[in-house]
Amino acid sequence: MDKMSIGALQSINTNTPTAKTTPFEAQEDFKSYLKGALDNLSETQAQSNHATQSLMNGNLDNLHQVMITAEKASVTMQTTLEIRNKVVEAYQEIMRMQV
Repeated sequence: MDKMSIGALQSINTNTPTAKTTPFEAQEDFKSYLKGALDNLSETQAQSNHATQSLMNGNLDNLHQVMITAEKASVTMQTTLEIRNKVVEAYQEIMRMQV
């Protein structure tokens, strides 16, 4: 994990169930974590695009670094999509519950 992800996870872990967290605070924590994760995804994709463009323009000779950057972006995207799928699945399960 990179520093941004670890920092976002640590900020969520500071609010334990024993701490009196209001629903608004929980929403804000989740919102900031989600925004940080999406910003990280966007940054990783931009780095990959920049490295690929630099290689194509002849400004970069290290193909290995370009491939590592591209694979990191791919893994980050796949992880984000899987997390999204799990969140949607959890939401659908909650909506199916009878009250």
